[in-house]
Amino acid sequence: MLTKETIIKFIERKTSEKEQKEVLDWLESSHENRKEFARLKNMSVAVDIIAMESGNSTGKCKTRHSFTFYSLRIAAVLVVAVAMFLFGQRFQQHRWEKIAATQFTEITAPNGEPLHFALPDGSKVVLNGGSTLKFSKIFNEQFRDVYLSGEGYFEVKKGEKQFNVVYPIESPVFKLTVRGTCFNVSSYEDNEDIVTTLYEGAIEIENLNTKKSFQLDTNSRHIYKKRSGVSKIEPYTESYRWTDKYVSTNGEDISVLAKRLEQIFDVKISVDERLVGKCSYTGTLYGGSLQQILDNMTYVSSIKYSIQDNGKRIIIKQK
Repeated sequence: MLTKETIIKFIERKTSEKEQKEVLDWLESSHENRKEFARLKNMSVAVDIIAMESGNSTGKCKTRHSFTFYSLRIAAVLVVAVAMFLFGQRFQQHRWEKIAATQFTEITAPNGEPLHFALPDGSKVVLNGGSTLKFSKIFNEQFRDVYLSGEGYFEVKKGEKQFNVVYPIESPVFKLTVRGTCFNVSSYEDNEDIVTTLYEGAIEIENLNTKKSFQLDTNSRHIYKKRSGVSKIEPYTESYRWTDKYVSTNGEDISVLAKRLEQIFDVKISVDERLVGKCSYTGTLYGGSLQQILDNMTYVSSIKYSIQDNGKRIIIKQK
């Protein structure tokens, strides 16, 4: 359990890497913890100032006047500390983010271009266009936590320590835990669902809000509806993956699919409002090129499209 002494050591920049990780995890776990951190930090400042005042005092005897003045100085410092706590709470999230920014490495895939890379423990990651992955600068085989925004495909190297994925970064909802497996997480902020697909092995997903956990086995996926907060687990039998230039759909509305294609190909897609809510897709579309996917969509639905602005803008209309 994290002790107050460790938090003070962190404030004074005297913690070890292990203690630093414990404090960062504790800060991230709740708003109440960040408030407590702010209180301790402000009180630490007050104590420092009081100690400085005490050190500047000379002689063993003090007059009533000097004692009163010194007491008032202490009271003033404490009032300032309390005021900093009470009126500075709304800035604590920003301060915490600023602290965290110095402790993390952040990788972002360019729009329309997947990014392949390996983590320090040997695990492989493919980020889809516009996605971001953050991980601690002390990431190693003993500490394997990452934070995802957007979509990422993971091949996790087996290890003694758990590999944790927290997502999405903007407002964490889930924490995925594995030791070695192959899976995909799609958590784009604009999408209606957060989808976690397991291809090999087993994973555990915890809802950070409800503390409810879900177990996924090979070839299954967890779908979370953002609006309703409802989760469901279903089989996933497709052998195709977006990393192989395929786009899999499962009853996705054309407006949702259009957003995915925007992220993958770095284009702007406008969809006829008459199609929204009435046109959906189930199956796998080959993604060798955007035009190939659009052509396949026209074969199975009553739509037509046009390409404008040198391929940067797509207009989809009803036939």
